Amino acid sequence: MTTRLFVCLVVSFVIHAALLVQPWNLVVIAGAAQQPSPNIPVRLVGEVRSEDLFREVEKIPEEREERNEGISFETEGEVSADYLDLLKAKIFDAWEYPGDAIAGGADGTVRVRFVLDAVGSVTEIGVLSGSGHASLDSAALAAVRKAGPFGPFTEDLAGETLMITGSFCYVLD
Repeated sequence: MTTRLFVCLVVSFVIHAALLVQPWNLVVIAGAAQQPSPNIPVRLVGEVRSEDLFREVEKIPEEREERNEGISFETEGEVSADYLDLLKAKIFDAWEYPGDAIAGGADGTVRVRFVLDAVGSVTEIGVLSGSGHASLDSAALAAVRKAGPFGPFTEDLAGETLMITGSFCYVLD
């Protein structure tokens, strides 16, 4: 009996010691690594009243909306959020900013519309509104083509096709 008690105390001591020694920042919560950290502009300030700082913080979301970079999608018809998230992730991974556009300082927004069949293959694709730069427009179309097929529709999608409108916003810093 005393041996079992001694072993339990030693194991408990080792576990507690490991938890105390282990840095808390290495403990990972499931899904936390997938959350992007927000980018907040930072600048040096002189002597400023706290009221002025709060006014500056309130301006940040407006500034971020003006620089709406990235991709977004709208669907015509009902589709599960999981399917749309998968589609967006695959296209985002295939999406590239063309090197010649970067060198030329080209930026802008491309709106494309594409149609998926029931197995998730792209059957039609086209540019609704261009960015004014052919290489950006081509890169948006290429990203959709490269990312497909997206897999069969989920049960909640009743139709045989799904029409999707996507916006690709290219922004140079």
